[in-house]
Amino acid sequence: MDTVRERVRELRGRARMSAAELAAELERVGVKWNRSIVANFEGGRRPTLSVVELLALARVLNVSPLNLLVSPDAPRDAAYQVTPEETVSVGDVRRWIAAKGPILGGSREQFFRESWARSFDMSIPEEREKAAAWARAMAEQGYGTVTEGGERGESGEATER
Repeated sequence: MDTVRERVRELRGRARMSAAELAAELERVGVKWNRSIVANFEGGRRPTLSVVELLALARVLNVSPLNLLVSPDAPRDAAYQVTPEETVSVGDVRRWIAAKGPILGGSREQFFRESWARSFDMSIPEEREKAAAWARAMAEQGYGTVTEGGERGESGEATER
């Protein structure tokens, strides 16, 4: 949470946006924050942040949620606390959040089966082509093999090697 707090403070400063202005922008997108909540969050007196608040902050600060969670300036090999008991490298957490691979020994097969590849609309020929290209790229990177799709145009299965 400290990283998010620091990034919000940094990005708000770069945008020359006051706490009240940030709160007004959050209100505009449906998050009920005021100047005091912004100040309490940035100052560490508000220890939590909902997913909706995180996404709204990323939206109004015009950055990827990934770049609120992980500083783009953090060295790839720096430690990043994912849970109270687990720490991974910044590089690994960036890959994980960007849906490029699991962390801490998670199954690559399950990860990619449940990842953003499911967002392709397989009823649209261009989307099927994009999905096939993605599956080939994953196979080329060693994430498994690709089989042909089903009769109704579903994407093929990627299986772990």
